[in-house]
Amino acid sequence: MNIKPSKRANISVSIRSNILKIIENSDKPVSTREIGLKINRAWHSIQTHCLKLQLEGKIDGFKVGNMNLWVLKPDKK
Repeated sequence: MNIKPSKRANISVSIRSNILKIIENSDKPVSTREIGLKINRAWHSIQTHCLKLQLEGKIDGFKVGNMNLWVLKPDKK
């Protein structure tokens, strides 16, 4: 039996892939808002995906003022 991933799962994979590309190609930490603007997604959706990527050990996040900033984990570069 061949089960296809749901449309939502495909979108999620696409968002996560785009987030990682943006962070990899940046020389400085990237804010949740910047990522959202670049891939035309809501900041809360980006925030959720970034938190999941952080839990998986792919990115690091830190807070400066009221901004969340994201960088690639040093061993992932």
